[in-house]
Amino acid sequence: MITFLICITVVFVVATIILIVLNARKNKQINNLKENIESFVEGGEKTEYSTADSNFARLQNAVAELENLLLLEKSNSASQAKSNADFVADISHQLKTPLAGLRLYCEMEQSSTPTAYTEKELQLIAKMESLVFNLLRLEKIKSDAYEMKFIEQSLDEIVGEIIGNFKPLFPEKEFIINGTADFRCDKEWMIEAIGNIIKNACEHTITDVRITVSVSQNEGSVTLIIEDNGGGVPKEQLPLLFNRFYRADNASPESAGIGLAISKAIFEKHHATVTAENGKDGLKITACFPIINANLKM
Repeated sequence: MITFLICITVVFVVATIILIVLNARKNKQINNLKENIESFVEGGEKTEYSTADSNFARLQNAVAELENLLLLEKSNSASQAKSNADFVADISHQLKTPLAGLRLYCEMEQSSTPTAYTEKELQLIAKMESLVFNLLRLEKIKSDAYEMKFIEQSLDEIVGEIIGNFKPLFPEKEFIINGTADFRCDKEWMIEAIGNIIKNACEHTITDVRITVSVSQNEGSVTLIIEDNGGGVPKEQLPLLFNRFYRADNASPESAGIGLAISKAIFEKHHATVTAENGKDGLKITACFPIINANLKM
């Protein structure tokens, strides 16, 4: 009887040890897979396929397959963006020569026999040249043709610099900055992106308008909100605001409808999500930027 109890105890101890070892091995495999996924997200090697016949091996192979699909989609998106940029570049090149010729003839006509139309013609040519230039820049941004330098910056200081430049141009507008936040970005491109939105708010609203820029930060993200009290836009137009060439009903005649599209493209290169909605008193544009470690490949 004692021998039987000893055997049972030994079997129980051995079984417990085996379970502990298996559990430790399983936890190690899970941790290794988690580290592989994190490495892949940060630009490292993808997860390798497993030849084992187990539930965990099937999970690992599913992860590897998903990573392959993500890489393929990324490659296809980059290829499509490059094709679009090349197409726009070709069209832009074809347009630049006749536009330069038109400008030359108009300037000659203005200097020799000016009419009531020559100045207007030159303005339209300048608008077309600006449109071609900005359209080409938009497609280059989307196709990663520009190298962005991501450095830790103070977002509220960037906003302050932008507003400082706009105050002399729009002295009738009231500008307010709320909050502080720090994150990694390309300062020059961020100035252009935020500046386009603030400029849009200044130009498309009535004289007595307040433009409020709020920034905030938590552990995982930085939020930028640009809001005016100009009454907003019709609800059906909100999804179209960031489309290139789209002009809202209250847009100025000089607007080409491409500034907000450029802003969105720049924000997306910073991995941000951008939304537009009608706030309490006017249009409200929100951009949410994830806080990304310095070793992540942007």
